[in-house]
Amino acid sequence: MNNVLIPPEVSVYIGVLVQWGFLMAFLYSFSTSINYADKKPVWLSLVMAISYCFSFFLDVYEISYIELFCYDVATLFFILFLRYYLPEKRISTYLLFGLSINSLLFLAMHIDVFVHGNYEPWWFWSFYTVVINIMDVTMVSIFFIKKDFLGLVRLKNFLFTNK
Repeated sequence: MNNVLIPPEVSVYIGVLVQWGFLMAFLYSFSTSINYADKKPVWLSLVMAISYCFSFFLDVYEISYIELFCYDVATLFFILFLRYYLPEKRISTYLLFGLSINSLLFLAMHIDVFVHGNYEPWWFWSFYTVVINIMDVTMVSIFFIKKDFLGLVRLKNFLFTNK
């Protein structure tokens, strides 16, 4: 299972593909909302495009997991702030879910590597690699699909309204 780990040379290309995906999501949201008053997807896609495009200037060989964690937490707070002023359920739920999972995985990798000093690959590293990329694809795809395809909104409504 250790052969699932992605080397930094390949992860740069995956990162560029995800950045391109968020940029395309912004342009798609912008172009489809021109004749509509609802601009919430445009603002959310702009936040994600800016957030991921800033990561283009980060050196993948020098950045630590805790910096990536802080980066995602800052984006999480900004989306929560936007959600307060622009109440949008579906897209923001998927973005908050994806960024939360990503930030927790970054924190777990930081603890594994820098706190515990583990430098030998094990199953969690493969899990981290796969889930981070799945969450990025999920966050990009919600802007195009615009449906609750994982049932996250229904799950959130069920958990927070049935008391």
